[in-house]
Amino acid sequence: MGFEVVETPALPTPGQFSHVVRKGPFVFISGQTATVAAGEGNLDPEDQAREIFGYLRTAIESAGGTMADICKINLFLTDGSQIPAILELRPQFFEQPYPAATLVMVNGLFRRELVMEIEATAILDS
Repeated sequence: MGFEVVETPALPTPGQFSHVVRKGPFVFISGQTATVAAGEGNLDPEDQAREIFGYLRTAIESAGGTMADICKINLFLTDGSQIPAILELRPQFFEQPYPAATLVMVNGLFRRELVMEIEATAILDS
């Protein structure tokens, strides 16, 4: 049996992928990037992180969940100097206990002006 694609009209139109898929109680959110900030030439990591965390909230709510249902995030940063922005904003979007997390430093993302990408996995009770 396949998975359900969750419609996310409030997120930027995806290419050859789905922003959110669900299989039973499991929700997988594709890596989100700050397309608006980056498109405006804004390279500020705090602004990009805020936009991305907002997209994660929109994505999980589209699947019928909340940020508290996200149990794992994977962060891809292009520079270690972006870590403070993540640490400052995380408590504004997640409550303790925080989800498990992996942080990976990368040489670049699919567009040069993007400084980070975050993907998430959630488990819904219903």
